[in-house]
Amino acid sequence: MSVDYKELCLELFGTTYVEELKAIAKKNNRGAGRKKAFTEKQIAEMRDMQTHNISQQRIAEHFGTTRQTISKYLKNKLDGRFNYQIDFMYKTSVCTTILVNFWDEQVKIINKTDDILHRAFGVNENPTWEDFNTFLEDRCFSKSRGDRKSVLRALGLDSYDPFQIIEQTKGKTYEDSQWMRFKRRSSYEAS
Repeated sequence: MSVDYKELCLELFGTTYVEELKAIAKKNNRGAGRKKAFTEKQIAEMRDMQTHNISQQRIAEHFGTTRQTISKYLKNKLDGRFNYQIDFMYKTSVCTTILVNFWDEQVKIINKTDDILHRAFGVNENPTWEDFNTFLEDRCFSKSRGDRKSVLRALGLDSYDPFQIIEQTKGKTYEDSQWMRFKRRSSYEAS
């Protein structure tokens, strides 16, 4: 069955002239084609939701759009106070983004999966600095390991520092398929 769109437009809108159809669509706030960009207020709300560890999928559902669209709006819009970004990965997927401020000993996370087994801090949505350090220690070899000095030498390190060890090993362990990707962030990055 073929549809005569010109006839349909005439029946529905009383015209077939493109400019009149655009004016009707604009008047009814139903613009054809690409959706309008989100307002600054909406983007600020997205960021606030992200700060409260709401997944991008849930943010997308709230705004009636796709996760990919939300990702584009939130990309590189993270808080500029943090000088390191660590992506805690499962195979090729980011499970948790960990933002770290070493000067003020602050950590903030953005969980990107609902699977608590793959999240960096499990059910803990607001890890403390102590939680962060425990997490780092859990992702590298034990401080009491007998051949610790030779392993540190092989990594080019002078002392046992979980963060430096994990930077070298990417936080990989033989127990799972999770690892970490590091990005040093400029303190001037836009928030």
